[in-house]
Amino acid sequence: MSQLIRFFKKNIIHLVVVVILILMLITSIFAFRNQRIMNETTAQVSEAELALSKCSELIRWLNLMDLGVRGYALAKTDQLLDPFNIAMKGSPADMDTIRMIMEKQKFPTANFEKYITAVHDYANFCRQMVALAKADSMMQFKQLMAEDRGFQVWTTYLGFATDFVNHERALKQQAEDRYKAAVRSNIVIQILLLVLGIPCLYIIFYRIRGQESYRQSLLLNLEQNNRKLVFDPGTPINEDARIILDASIENIRNASNFIRKITSGDFAVTWPGLNEQNAKLNHDNLSATLVNMRDQMKRIQDEDRKRIWTTEGLTKFTEIIRQHQDDANTLADQATRFLVHYLGAQQAGTFVLQEDSDENQYLELSACYAFDKKKFVEKRVDIGQGLIGQAFLEGATIVMKSVPRGYTQITSGLGDATPSCILIVPMKYNEKIEGVLELAGFAEWQDYQQSFAEKATEYMAAAISTVRSTQKMRTMVEQMRTQTQQLHSQEEEMRQNMEELAATNEEMLRKEGEYINKLRAAGIE
Repeated sequence: MSQLIRFFKKNIIHLVVVVILILMLITSIFAFRNQRIMNETTAQVSEAELALSKCSELIRWLNLMDLGVRGYALAKTDQLLDPFNIAMKGSPADMDTIRMIMEKQKFPTANFEKYITAVHDYANFCRQMVALAKADSMMQFKQLMAEDRGFQVWTTYLGFATDFVNHERALKQQAEDRYKAAVRSNIVIQILLLVLGIPCLYIIFYRIRGQESYRQSLLLNLEQNNRKLVFDPGTPINEDARIILDASIENIRNASNFIRKITSGDFAVTWPGLNEQNAKLNHDNLSATLVNMRDQMKRIQDEDRKRIWTTEGLTKFTEIIRQHQDDANTLADQATRFLVHYLGAQQAGTFVLQEDSDENQYLELSACYAFDKKKFVEKRVDIGQGLIGQAFLEGATIVMKSVPRGYTQITSGLGDATPSCILIVPMKYNEKIEGVLELAGFAEWQDYQQSFAEKATEYMAAAISTVRSTQKMRTMVEQMRTQTQQLHSQEEEMRQNMEELAATNEEMLRKEGEYINKLRAAGIE
């Protein structure tokens, strides 16, 4: 029991607030419910009054029809037919309204439809009487008048109107009763809210006054934690509640703005008020964490940019290789041109491994590009000669960041311009070097750009190797075709020689036979 009492004392504010919220919720629910009931009952009352009014209008239309016919029969004046014409125009709309209300309330409409038919018949009857009056056939007019067909329509009207009017009056009464009940319910709820709300408000007021000092200590604790966990400007603590809350809100706003700018890609953002003087006070709080996160995301973005740059470059480079893989010279020329533009170089040369007639290997300049202008030059570099030959021999990339004036022609063979940085990359594929790429420019290339150049030269080496293999296969095929043709020629020549030899042999045999015959003839003589 004591624990329950302590619980209530400790959480009295929360309990009171909950009670008030429950009362407000209940009040709102009943208020909405009663308001809905009031709206519904108001609509029902209006609909019932409209139905009753329209039913009364039907009788008035019948009276106007009868009045117009009788008046015209007495005075023969067309103006006296106006009540009849007005009734004929107004009654259909009222009938449609009553039919709509009946259908909406699912009230039986069979008797009402009979009434509508009777009204139409009576209207035709009235027109017939008007026609007789116009023709001065008063005897026939009186005979028709004596039939009193209006009473028949009245009887038909009572057949549906009595039940329908009682039905509408009952609905109206029910709606009015519901409306009054809703009003009483609202009054009861308001009284209940007042009776329970006043003590609850008193309890809240009493507890709030007792917690002012406690709240002040909480504010100071908030300021201390705010400086410890979020940001410490290094200034003395002010005990004013507004200043403490403003500082806390300002820190949250700064954190929100900092995060929003980071997410939008603005990595140049800084934390307001963070400087060298208070940097040590903020080495392990939210401001320091966000600054570290900014630096890390900046590194990630830079890495993504480099990776995308490399991927796009290799894709474009691969497409160039695919388009020119049948011609090694065109391939080297287009690949060199692309690498110059993509890497921002000013000069480039591609040296491809060749063999002379003595099967001595050397590097031949297959493509060059200088200051966006092609130089058609011939140049040969022996293996191990200069930086190009040494890069081929060692199979490793050479980066020269400080190029002496006049040293370019000796080491790179790119002409008489003196760049500030030279990148020499061996074109290696499957541990076999097919050539050397040399780039020169006025800016140093970063590591990811050097890696891109090495990967691109690997693709280029593979393409050159493929082109060489293809060319060797073509050469072998051509040699085989030539040898086959030579064999066919020799075979034809041998066939002709054999034919000539056979012909010569036959001729010799024929002459030998003639000679023997001559000898025999001579011996006989």
